[in-house]
Parts: sequence; structure tokens; C-alpha cells
Amino acid sequence: MSRLPEGNYAIILLPLTEDRELDLKGLSAEIEYAISRKLSGIVFGSNSEFPYLTPEEKAKVIKHSAELIKGRIALVAGIMSFGTKEALEFAQMAKSAGCDSVMVTLPIYYDLDFESVKRHYDYLARNAGLEITFYYVPDCSGLALRPEDIAELVSIPGINSMKLTVINREFVNKTIQLCWDKDCRIFIGTGLLLYEGLQLDAKGCFCPLNLIAPEDTNAVIEMFSNRKLEQAFQIQEKIRSAGVNLSTGLDTDYETAKNAFMAIYNAPYSSALIRNMRPPYPILKEALRLKGIPISTQVRLPYQRIREEQSEWVKKVLKDHGWLNL
Repeated sequence: MSRLPEGNYAIILLPLTEDRELDLKGLSAEIEYAISRKLSGIVFGSNSEFPYLTPEEKAKVIKHSAELIKGRIALVAGIMSFGTKEALEFAQMAKSAGCDSVMVTLPIYYDLDFESVKRHYDYLARNAGLEITFYYVPDCSGLALRPEDIAELVSIPGINSMKLTVINREFVNKTIQLCWDKDCRIFIGTGLLLYEGLQLDAKGCFCPLNLIAPEDTNAVIEMFSNRKLEQAFQIQEKIRSAGVNLSTGLDTDYETAKNAFMAIYNAPYSSALIRNMRPPYPILKEALRLKGIPISTQVRLPYQRIREEQSEWVKKVLKDHGWLNL
């Protein structure tokens, strides 16, 4: 059984100083904000810039967070390692720090057959000593699996939860249906599809938008749980209206962007969507700063922070959707 409670989890937008070093004071502010907004947990993943941190920095972030949280909110640490040995070492560090789970992505350099993928996850599940959250994000990791393969992976004892980041209705629907009889709690990988995920029996979402608009994303779950489906859907439409632009950096008409996103979701499956996007966290850091969280918008190289003129656009999107109180 999963240790992770149902609900929405904030992907932490890791604060950095102006010289691109860890800002633990800013990190503490983000965590306290997530707790105050009654989110179910926090997660460190790709939008936390974890692929660009050293192993020592990752350990410092996880240990600092666990010491601050002290069980007040679920803590999930992301692992993105090419090799099983490195992944296991990180998982054991996360366990000793007090994490509730490790969210494991297997990025691909050389091709891997499915038996090799299973061997990786089975070894971690047997030896890590804490819950494994399987993270399926093919557009970023390069690991492409069938829904049937995913269902087989989450049948491994110790893999009790999953973050599913696929922008395709048919794929998500089939995957969740195949996992219904598994001991696995499924979370959708984007707040842009929270309502649709709940319809398919997902238990919440892991997404940085849960930090930007926690009241709205939590309201979707509350309304849906109370069978107020029209209200839940309308709030979801609002989240999509702002979230598509903020996540993609496209300065376009809200309705056009939202409809284009849903057309992709409802179209035949393609794994090219996220791979063709730039990372959203430079924009989302600015959104969080504008909301009053004391963080810098600095990011790790090779990426750059947003330009000054983009800040005005981010402010407009937030104000247009009631996410900024000035």
C-alpha cells in the first residue's frame, strides 16, 4: 500500500542565489507555502532542476527539506540516473533522510529492452528500503513503454505509486485501466489534466502549478469528490487557460492555447510534445516570485532566467486569472 496520501503535490521550483548556488532559505519559504496551502506533498524532480545538480547538492536539498518538514507533508525525492547503482545510492540517502518515497525515472542513453527496465526497477524495489514511485515521462526520458509494460512494472512489490506524464487520453485511459487491480496509487503528471485524470481514477497530480494556483487545483479535487462536476470542470478550464501559456511560454490567446492543448490530448498518441518544449521552470519561478515567495528567478546553466519583458507578460497572465493579488 502506498505511503503517499491522495491529493495534489507541488513540484518544488528550486531557488538559487544570483550566482546559481543553492538558496536554502528560499527553499524553506517554498516548503512552508506548500504546507500552508494544504497540499498533500512536495516533490523534487525535473522542474526542481534536479538533473542539473551535483549528487552532493541533491543530498543537501533532500536533507534540509526533511529536517524542515518533520512529517508535516509527504516528501518525494526524484531519481534520474542512467545506472542502477547510482539510483540505489540516492534512494538509500533519501530513506535515511526521511523521505516517504523516491520517484524513479530511467533515462535512456543506449537502448534498453523491457527485461532490462524491469531488472532496474525490481532491484531498486527490493533494496531501496522505501516506496518506489514509478515516473513515466517518455518525452523527456526517452524510455517508451506500452500500457501493458507499465502495468507489469507497477506489479513489482514495492512500486506502490506512479506519476504518469503522457498528454494523450487513450494512452492514459488504457494505462490506468490496466493498473486498477494493482497496489499502485496513480497521480497525473500535469495540473492541466487534473480533472480528466480524476475521471479515470487518478488520485491527484504532481505539478508545479500546484504551487502557483494551489487554491484552484485543490478546489478541482474537492468539487470532483463532492460530485460537483460542472464546477470542477470550470475551475479546470481556468487552470488550463493560464497554465498552458505559463508551461509553454507561448504568448497567445488563452482560448486558442487551451484548445490546441486539448486537441493534442485527444489526438492519436505522439511522444514529441514535451521534447519540443523548453523547460517551464524559468517562467514558473517568476510567477512564484510575483506571488510574493522570496526567491530569485535564477536558473542553472545551460538555461537562462526569463527576460524583463517576459516578467510583465507573466504578471498579466496571473492577474487575468485571479492568481495575483496586488
